[in-house]
Amino acid sequence: MSRVFAAVQFAVACLLLFGLTACQAHGGKISGDRGESEIRRDFSLKDLKGKTIRLSQHKDKVVLIAFWGTWCGPCQTELTQMQALWKKHRDAGFELLSICVDPPDTESLVRQTVRRYGYEFPVLLDQETEVANRYNPTMDLPFSVLLDRKGRVFARHQGFRPGDEKTVEQEIIKLLAR
Repeated sequence: MSRVFAAVQFAVACLLLFGLTACQAHGGKISGDRGESEIRRDFSLKDLKGKTIRLSQHKDKVVLIAFWGTWCGPCQTELTQMQALWKKHRDAGFELLSICVDPPDTESLVRQTVRRYGYEFPVLLDQETEVANRYNPTMDLPFSVLLDRKGRVFARHQGFRPGDEKTVEQEIIKLLAR
């Protein structure tokens, strides 16, 4: 029993340490050449209901992929703001795919976090961080990628501060108008 407890303590300590080093409160666009040629690569992940969701299901939509962790405070702030944008613009063709990068043994914590913050958008589980490594190899969190209707990367955002949602909304509106 004490070995299990020690292993759990070690895992929590690692998550906290990782959270302190990787979770960033500063916001900012790190790239966003309008009309980059990088095309999104399809992926599939399970959501919290066990349903497989593919990026290609959202063809012809403006898609924001938001990477987050339960231990990341700025991630929760970002997702709360992005949910408001998703509700406002989803009927116009905007989709928010949130991808949680927590390890497999923390799925119950992910569910608790989703309930606590009232997230209604799709929450996908990238427990092996395969998709996160493609888009965000440094694993900075929060981190988001905005894709245009043709699947090109329009912008990347690293970190989040209150007010950054205004920039993201301007980008979404611009892409929806195309």
